[in-house]
Amino acid sequence: MDSLNEHSDVVRWLRTECVSRGLARIELSASLKHQGEVYDDTLIFTAPNGALTFGALPAAQREQVQALLRQHHAADIARGNIALSVVCEANAAPRILLSDDLRRQRDEREQARAEAHFDARPYGRALAQRVAEILDAGGELSVAIDPRDGVFRALWKPGDGTYAHGLRYAQGDSQPTATFASREEFIRWLAQRSDEVFAKEDHPDDPRMWGLGTFNRAFFARKTGRRS
Repeated sequence: MDSLNEHSDVVRWLRTECVSRGLARIELSASLKHQGEVYDDTLIFTAPNGALTFGALPAAQREQVQALLRQHHAADIARGNIALSVVCEANAAPRILLSDDLRRQRDEREQARAEAHFDARPYGRALAQRVAEILDAGGELSVAIDPRDGVFRALWKPGDGTYAHGLRYAQGDSQPTATFASREEFIRWLAQRSDEVFAKEDHPDDPRMWGLGTFNRAFFARKTGRRS
């Protein structure tokens, strides 16, 4: 796809159309979806007064763009859906942007990783004891993972006297991911954890999921009524 640049036939055609029509801007949006089977393109013409009209590529240019997108997809079918945007303005160099699902996901992960900031300080024994007191009194602490499906991350005390951390469901089912035979075992476990540990443990390799539906220090402070 590196062959698509300001000197490519399609780009030169767009620039020529922009000038000959007296446009302020012309934009090509093209896509290849559903395992490379469905192709579509749209032209957006912007007049100097801002008025918009729409069109499609002529057959020759459409064949060229479609072939380029199919070539990009065939090089790595894991790329998924592919989108191309070419913007030509009257007094500016063309802007060409090619994206695909694989690249978008990578960029999203990199951005999420750069923006992720979680407190790595262990909660400590005092906070863990206050949480244990809530569970001992028959309470349960939970945060919604998917409210639509009624899925919650929870800390609770099952009927057998153990302590549990895991998933709870609105219909009453539960799926522990960790159980603790004694109060002391539970307190030691929670005291050593942190916002960062909770945030990353389910999806360590996908920063986009970090911190979604997880416990944190502020949550425990609200529920126990004390800052920590």
